Amino acid sequence: MKNYRSFLYLVLLNLFLSLLVVFFSPRFDLLTLFGFLLVNALLLFLLIRREKKREDALEERIDEIFSLLYASDLESDCYEVTDDAFGNLHDEIIKILSENKRMADSAEKNKEVLREYIEDIAHQIKSPLTGSLLMLDLLEEDMENYDEYVKRLRGNLVRLLNLVDILLKLATLDAGALEMKREAVSARELLQEICENLEMYFQYGKEHLPVYGDDFTLMCDRNWTYEAVFNLIKNGIEVSRDRRLNIYLEETHLYQSILIEDFSPGLDGEALKKAFKRFYKSDPSSEGYGIGLPMAKSAIEKQGGDLLYSKGKTSNTFEVRFYK
Repeated sequence: MKNYRSFLYLVLLNLFLSLLVVFFSPRFDLLTLFGFLLVNALLLFLLIRREKKREDALEERIDEIFSLLYASDLESDCYEVTDDAFGNLHDEIIKILSENKRMADSAEKNKEVLREYIEDIAHQIKSPLTGSLLMLDLLEEDMENYDEYVKRLRGNLVRLLNLVDILLKLATLDAGALEMKREAVSARELLQEICENLEMYFQYGKEHLPVYGDDFTLMCDRNWTYEAVFNLIKNGIEVSRDRRLNIYLEETHLYQSILIEDFSPGLDGEALKKAFKRFYKSDPSSEGYGIGLPMAKSAIEKQGGDLLYSKGKTSNTFEVRFYK
């Protein structure tokens, strides 16, 4: 539209100057012809100059676009934004480059996280493998303690099997392709099953894990919710004084919660920041892998819920919350 307007101005200017020539020389003689030639030469000069400016401006905008393509600073304030095709192209390039930079930063971050995971996994696997090799050497040299070495070897293999199982579950969650089910699950029945299965770990029954509150029906993926709550209760028993634990069921108009109260020193400061980091263990000498809390958090959040933590004076509480 702007180009058409400029062309119209030139036509009107030509018409005005031509009429001016006729006004001063109405006889249409050589002077009139010379006037017409002079007017058109002037207009041609102005037109050529205008086109040269347009070419220079176009070349400058193209140089700006190329500079933008190779720029490391993508702040749009560094470039003049105009409401034309180049302005739209500038905006699109900014969007694409910003997205590419975000993806590159994310890839670099994921690469670093992957490196840390590989190092942690290798460390976790190395210990039971080294122990297993040691047991095999001892078996060859000391047959008198055969049963003891076999027992330890079996324990190392079970530890490896459990680690692989947990890593596979984490990989399933991380893949993002997992579709969480929506099933009607009795919260009290789920807790009862968890408490019964914990007998094999701690050699006592569910009567030591009291559940307070009225039952309610959760709409959740039963298997993954079981995994999350199981790990939270198991961890709570391991760290709690006298392995004492209280479990509460709470329901409001907005959400339904399973609260696991333990009686340990709890988490604060750096320990709380790192608690949900994979392979982090507050006690490096413990037999766990440092994966239970991160997996529980991921499993609950992928169902639209939250895993919350609160520290009290004498106890601490993990809350599994599902929103209605």
